[in-house]
Amino acid sequence: MGLPLAMTLVFLALAWFSPGRNNRHLLWTFGGIGAALFVWQWALWVQAGRRGRGLPMEWAPVKSHYVQALVQFSIYAYWGWSWHKVYEEAPLILAQVVFLYVFDALLCWSRGRTWRLGFAPWPIVFSTNFFMWFKDDWFIFQFLMVATGALGKEFIRWQRGGKTTHVFNPSAFGLAVFSVALIVSGTSHYTWGEEVATTIGNPHYIYLEIFLVSLVVQGLFSVTLMTLWSVLTLVLLNLAYTRLTGVYFFVDSNIPIAVFLGLHLLVTDPSTTPRTNLGKAAFGVLYGLGVWVSYAILIRCGVPSFYDKLLVVPVLNLSVKIIDRLAGLGVLGKLAAWESVFGLRRLNFMHMGCWALLFMAMMATGFVEAPHPGSNIAFWKKAAEEGRPRAVQNLIIMLSDKANSGSGDAWNELGLVYTQGKLVPADPAKAASCFARACELGHHGGCANLAIQGLFLDQHQPGQDVVLALDFLEKQSPQPTNGGDCYLVGYAYDTGRGRALDKTKAREFYGEGATLGDLGASKNLARMEFNGEGGPADHAEAARWLEKAAEGKDADSCMRLALMYHTGDGVARDEPRAIALLETACSLGAPEACQTLQKLRR
Repeated sequence: MGLPLAMTLVFLALAWFSPGRNNRHLLWTFGGIGAALFVWQWALWVQAGRRGRGLPMEWAPVKSHYVQALVQFSIYAYWGWSWHKVYEEAPLILAQVVFLYVFDALLCWSRGRTWRLGFAPWPIVFSTNFFMWFKDDWFIFQFLMVATGALGKEFIRWQRGGKTTHVFNPSAFGLAVFSVALIVSGTSHYTWGEEVATTIGNPHYIYLEIFLVSLVVQGLFSVTLMTLWSVLTLVLLNLAYTRLTGVYFFVDSNIPIAVFLGLHLLVTDPSTTPRTNLGKAAFGVLYGLGVWVSYAILIRCGVPSFYDKLLVVPVLNLSVKIIDRLAGLGVLGKLAAWESVFGLRRLNFMHMGCWALLFMAMMATGFVEAPHPGSNIAFWKKAAEEGRPRAVQNLIIMLSDKANSGSGDAWNELGLVYTQGKLVPADPAKAASCFARACELGHHGGCANLAIQGLFLDQHQPGQDVVLALDFLEKQSPQPTNGGDCYLVGYAYDTGRGRALDKTKAREFYGEGATLGDLGASKNLARMEFNGEGGPADHAEAARWLEKAAEGKDADSCMRLALMYHTGDGVARDEPRAIALLETACSLGAPEACQTLQKLRR
């Protein structure tokens, strides 16, 4: 009992090395689990003493376990180099490993079996954490997920090849069970699932790194065919879909990096996958198809797509007996017998050669690693305008993902989509929320669009977010390229919307905007100078700014300036010029100008 006891103490100590050590929910999680493990150990110790039997343990390292663990560790090390949260999470990942060692020991002894101490917890925990982390407030579910995988391995078993073995890949089983629970309960936000699925693609040449280190596992354990046929299936499906639709199925990649990692880790467990070569190939094809279908269903249901590679594996694990049985029938069985002529080891190296050729072809053609056209928002905007399948939905996904990662430009673009109402039904409330988020991030366009919406489109007095947007724009004014900002701030002072009514300041900001060439500022400055608002009346200056606005083809300015030329107010009387301006206003769609023109020509 000494080793599990010491491990439980190490487990508790790891809570203090975590960045979330000040989170009381996380500390209660560690304290509660530690207490439960202590009570379980004490109960076993008392029971063993009463029955006079020991708690046996044996050292039983399994090659596949420590090789997989080392391969997975190398991926973590490379991933963490570009996303340092991986390194910060290391104490919590290690805590899961220690917890699983203790849990496995106590479970074995509770069932009257010998605890086989080895490296099994490492690949289980590593594989699980490659695809899902619970946030600190909900981290108890991370331990429960790992425990669920261990319980599935212990209790869900069958006879296969004359031996009793577990049915499910432990990592995949725990992930699938909790994925279903999160989807049904709508609590995906309790996890870092989206971030984990996307940031693992941050390091340069991550596909190449996963490919190279996985060759070790494939060479030692003959699991290449499952990876090869999974990738080949996804490649063919992607090419066919793009050829038919002109867009990309997985939005911004041909094979998402998390899917690429999953087909190396979740479908290559020798204990839970087919044993025949044909069966392995079929298993790989079914995994590729399963991910494809799962992704389509999740997207259609509005569920985060990072579950796509997790839900299908337990279903495939249940099918391995049937797959191997079918692979041994008739012509297929004879083909398998013919394969044995080459020898299993030599045949596996041939499969590895085919996989290497396929991967090099994907690298050379930019199918993986190269910048993907679907990662460009402009691509999906164009596709949406052309009515391509799922283009609008993918555009929203792209913008939302970039926005949630802190992009003010993406929030602004998302707001424009909801404002314009061309691609999706117009939603002013959503648009305002998006513009506000963009403005909070210091995005100039977001602040301007929020101010426009609050000043001109909202019937109510602008809220605090519009006031803050105006604060931002006022601080930026005047600059050589933001005459529009001056106009918006001037309009706020002119109307008392979002600013205290102040005609003097309004005239000042209109003047700055007009000098910078803004049409709206020129018009309003002319009106204020003509009427003497915010300062003395100056009809000559008003005419000068109306000339600027008329040059910008503004019908109202042409009409007003024509009247000034007709009466000689602020300018020398010039009837031909007045008529020319009225003709321009009429051609721009001003009916009053057309009527006045007819009267003058009589």
